[in-house]
Amino acid sequence: MPNPYPEWDRLQEILKVVKAEGFARLGAEEIIEFGKLYRRAASELAYHRTHEAEPARVAFLNDLVGQCYPYVYTAPRRPWPSVKRFFAADFPRAMRRHARLILLAFLVSMIPALLGFMLTWSDRAIADQVLPPELMTMLDSLVERHHTPKDWLPALERAPAAAFIMQNNIRVSITAFAGGMTAGILTLFLLIYNGVMLGVVAAAVGLDGPATALNFWAFVAPHGVIELTAIFVSGGAGLVLAYAIVNPGAYPRRFALKQAGKEALKLMLGVAAMLVVAGFVEGFFSPMNIAEEIKLTVALVEGGLLFSYFILAGRNTEEAQEAPFGELMTPLPPV
Repeated sequence: MPNPYPEWDRLQEILKVVKAEGFARLGAEEIIEFGKLYRRAASELAYHRTHEAEPARVAFLNDLVGQCYPYVYTAPRRPWPSVKRFFAADFPRAMRRHARLILLAFLVSMIPALLGFMLTWSDRAIADQVLPPELMTMLDSLVERHHTPKDWLPALERAPAAAFIMQNNIRVSITAFAGGMTAGILTLFLLIYNGVMLGVVAAAVGLDGPATALNFWAFVAPHGVIELTAIFVSGGAGLVLAYAIVNPGAYPRRFALKQAGKEALKLMLGVAAMLVVAGFVEGFFSPMNIAEEIKLTVALVEGGLLFSYFILAGRNTEEAQEAPFGELMTPLPPV
């Protein structure tokens, strides 16, 4: 028997797919189309009820809207992912989806680092004029520490030092992430500031001589390869939020921000784990008075393993169905 209301065939067709396989089978345009058709059906139902016309059409639309309603207003229930699944697949996939924003965070930090290095290398007095006095005092202490290799962190102090380092790094990362809510302004400022500081420190230890520079970088590298990567990822997470605020696309800004927050949270959970590892390395391994070559080799191995994990982990057929960069995969915007 032919459908007496063929204008609603498209909504029924999409609804059939959603019932059978969920929204994962729909493209972004189809999801938006479903929302628009649902709103139109709900509006027409309200109109016909108000005017008490065409009881058969009212019954048809009432049934159709009722079938759509749970999929529009009820979020699909998904089990919490296991810790194993998160680190084996969800986190590295999120890294790859947002690689361009993470790379942008890296460049926003490294370009000022290069400028800070060049200015300080050409004239140390520039750093004295630009940076606060307390930071310059800390810089002098840092140079002195690495001028003569020694075990400057006693074994009994390493555990509390590791805990303090973790806490401080997580605080900085959360600030970089939350800065995305300022349309990325705070995130960018923090990345630029940290970059300048890194460049100034690198120039200061370099000016003191090759031995000081080697000892400094041998100390920094084992934990820095993890710690700095985590900072860039947290900056990228902040930019994910900023991107949703500045360019929500076809979605309401509030909804786009909510979906971006879910993506950014995956990055930040991974960042927290990275910073815990970096804190242990910085507290227990980096201060050890051992050959610089050993520390640099450890850092090289860490970097190779870390980036191999980001590139290779979680690659399978499921990843091909996930949203590419710049798209927000959503169940459905509120209608």
